[in-house]
Order: sequence, then structure tokens, then C-alpha cells
Amino acid sequence: MNEKIGYIVGQAETGYFAFVSDLETYPPRHEYLLVRGVKERKGDNFIQVDVLAQVNRISNRSDILSDTLSLEELESIIGKYSGTTKVFGEAKVLGYMDDRGEVIMPRSATVPGQEVTIAPSDLLERFFTKSGGRGIHIGGLITREEVNVQLDPNGFRRHVAVIAQTGAGKSYLVGLILEKLLPLGASIIVLDPNSDYVMMKKTGNGLPSSIVDDVAIYRPPGIKGRRYTDEDIGGAESYTIEFNRLQDTEIFEVAGINEKWVHLRGIITDALKSLEGTYGPKQLMERLNWIAINDEDRQRRESAGRAANYIRRLTNYKVWGTNDIPLENLTLPKHLSIIDLAGLQRNVTQYIVQKTLADMWQLAVTGGLQFPIFVVLEEAHNFAPGDQGGFSTGIIERIAAEGRKFGIFLLVITQRPNKINSNVLSQCNSQIIMRLTNPEDMSAVRRSSEGLSEDLFNDLPGLNKGEAVVVGDLTKIPTMVKISGRTTGEGGSDIDLDAALQRALEEHNRSKKMAPEKAEVKEPKSRW
Repeated sequence: MNEKIGYIVGQAETGYFAFVSDLETYPPRHEYLLVRGVKERKGDNFIQVDVLAQVNRISNRSDILSDTLSLEELESIIGKYSGTTKVFGEAKVLGYMDDRGEVIMPRSATVPGQEVTIAPSDLLERFFTKSGGRGIHIGGLITREEVNVQLDPNGFRRHVAVIAQTGAGKSYLVGLILEKLLPLGASIIVLDPNSDYVMMKKTGNGLPSSIVDDVAIYRPPGIKGRRYTDEDIGGAESYTIEFNRLQDTEIFEVAGINEKWVHLRGIITDALKSLEGTYGPKQLMERLNWIAINDEDRQRRESAGRAANYIRRLTNYKVWGTNDIPLENLTLPKHLSIIDLAGLQRNVTQYIVQKTLADMWQLAVTGGLQFPIFVVLEEAHNFAPGDQGGFSTGIIERIAAEGRKFGIFLLVITQRPNKINSNVLSQCNSQIIMRLTNPEDMSAVRRSSEGLSEDLFNDLPGLNKGEAVVVGDLTKIPTMVKISGRTTGEGGSDIDLDAALQRALEEHNRSKKMAPEKAEVKEPKSRW
């Protein structure tokens, strides 16, 4: 890997240099280069450092085959003479490593005429891999998959965002992070609106995974039409909410009763005061119906009737029960709790997210949180939208701003960064960004990510599935990674549509063959 690829030419700067290579030895785009013996000023003296750089542009040029020539002229020249093609490259400087293993940006420029070589893999390991053995391995460099990339667990201290458009591989990546973070002792809560992480008790082959004993999956009972049954996922525990413990404001939010509807809110509050013991939405609805018939005040009767219609919707929600998830279960060390929200109405999922985070926050600020908690917020743009709507936005913003002081760390996942609350996204000091092509989403990422250079930003649309750019405190320097190594099952992967259509056609043909033949019905002939 120490092979020479060319020499520095032209004007070299502290963060950039150009080089000349040839068609036999030129490096591909994104390859890592090394310039040895760069003279770097340190105080009043100079030291020699080895500078790492990354190729961000390759171009070929011929002085003879000019673009001013016609087709006939080109054919005449090509047929008689083969000129030399010059390969030009541009590279951005990534820095050099000091005696402590820290990456330092040089304050001196390389010198034209210096030799440029391919960076050796052992040097790249030191640049991109956390030492100490407790890093989170997520794959290898895009151009050197044999060079491991590990995330620094301390990078999660100031929240992390995973941003990617649909189909880029973000669910695979997040599942990989979770299965690597858990053995380090982490307490993790996943708020999963699409059943993307419910298969983590099993491997991709359906066998028990290495973390099966440390994973609990909570599901509301009675939800029909789930993608995966309880048996598919290796068993689940019931998730219910005690309705009679809800405050009136929480009921308003879940039922979708606007804050301007003061009469409806007032009559529900009055009805709640008359209920005792254990009750659910059915008992509240019955009480409102009684008021709608028997109250002496006409306005109260009308408000109660309208309010009862809103509460009637809650009776169909499959989440009300007599027990909440004990907080101590969610805060166990080395434990992954996945709350499967798929199949629930939007108002209910908003409430569950708000309730879970509010309970965690209250526990943390009162000193009851013994270990750090990592909260994975999938589809975060739905729970903390940029228009300031959403029942759960307030608590998410608060944890994003202050949670790290109390040991609560967010892993925010979104495919629409343009639609997420900007205060939440800007608090994520580290970002893992996969393929993005939507101009509005790309602009939102550019505004929120301080560590994303112009070159890396321009590379986002060209990333392949499973490739990512990591910026922030998770790595020493911005890193382009090919994600690999997950062993647990993936619930969020795309279906094989071609195979599914084939099965549908086979079922259609089979049903058609098995159907009894219908007697031929002849149209009667007219007598006339």
C-alpha cells in the first residue's frame, strides 16, 4: 500500500493539493493518500509529519486531443498518433496524528514535487478505529472495507441523528449499532412505529440471536394485521396504559380535542371527577351520555353529547389496560426494550412517545436514573415535526437540549430532515448520513451539520445502499463507511416484490384450477 501514485503539482494549500498521476497507477475517487515528511511548524521549530488526504476528484486530459477539434480531425489524429493522457487529481487534507493519537489539521501546506502514495491500511486503522476495544464496529471504509471503522461510545453523549432516504439502509444500520451497543452495558429503549426492530431476538436465519436474553418486546394486545406475529419475533410482552391514571389534558390530546373547544374540555373534566376506582374510556363515554340526557343545562347536554363521540373513538384503541410497563424494567442495565407501535392510531403513538419520555425525564431529574438511557426515536419527524405540532414535541425538545446532563441520550432517526424540528436536529452533534437526493432534505442537513464539508455534502446523492458519511464526535474525522456486520434479524427490510407477485400469481392459478366448473348458461333463443 506504499505504492507511488504521482506528485503534487500547482498550488498546494493547508487543506488541499493537486497531483498528477497516470492511467496505470491513478487512485479512485475517495481513496486515501499519504504525503510523507511534510514540514510542519511547531512553536519556533519544525517537525516532519505524515499527512493523510482523500481523493475528491479525478480527471483525464490530453493536450493533443483538444475539444476544439472536429470529428474528422480527431479520427485522423487518433489513427496516426496516440498521445499521452494526463491524469489529474485533487485531494482534501484530513490531517496527521500527533503523539497522543489525536488527529491534527496541519498549519503548513504540502510542497509541489512531493511524492504522493497510497495510505497504508495500518495507518488508516489508527485514524478511523477507536483504541481500547470498546468501540462500536459498524463496517469498513468505502474504498478499503478491510479497514475497520468503530464509533466512539462517548460520541453518543451529545445525541446522534441517523438521516437517510427510504431504502438507503438506515434500519439495518441502527439495528447494527444497537446490537453492538448493548453488550457494552447500555440500557436502550426503542420507540418503533413500523416494527423495524422487532426481529432482534433472532438472527437473519431465524435462530436465537446472541442478545436474545437481553431483549424485551412490548406490544399492545389485539392489534390485527401485523407484519410479524408474536411467534415470528420470538415472543412479546403486553403493553397497556392505565386509562384511569391519565390526566384530563392527556385525554384531550389522545382524543384529538382542540384546545379551543373549552366547553368540550370542561364537560370531560367534570365527568372524570365523578368517576371512581378503575375505569376506562367506555365508562367515561357512558358518563358523558348520561349528562347529555339528564343535565338541566342545555349547553352542557350538547357539549356532553359531542364529547361522547370523541371518547367513543378511544374505546376502539387496543392499548387500554390495567398495568403500565414498570419503569424499572425499561431502565435495566444491558437491556434493550422495543415498544412496537405499529397498528396504533397516530394520536395514541404520540401519547405513548410523550408518556415514555416524560416518565424517563421525571426519573432522571429526581435522581432515580442509575444508568445512562439511550432512547431510539424512529420516524422522529412525526413525533417532533418542524411546524411545532405534535403532543410529544415539547418533551423531545427538552431532552435534546438538557438530557445529556441527566444521562438520557437520543438516537434520532429520520428520512425527512426537512420536516423535523430544527431545535432537535441541531442538538445532535454527531450525524450518520446515508443517501439523500431530495433538495429540501439536503438543505436541512447542510444547515444542521457543522462537520459536513462541501465535498461530503455533494457526495450524499451518490452514496450506494449501505454506505454512510459519519460526522461529529463518533469518529476522529469525518468518515465514509460501508456498513456491514449485523447478525440480528431485520424487520425494516424491503420485501422482494418480484417474488411476492410470483407467489400471488401461483396462488391465483392454483385457485382457478381447483374451482368447480360452472355449468354453461346459454342465452335463451327468442321464440319470435
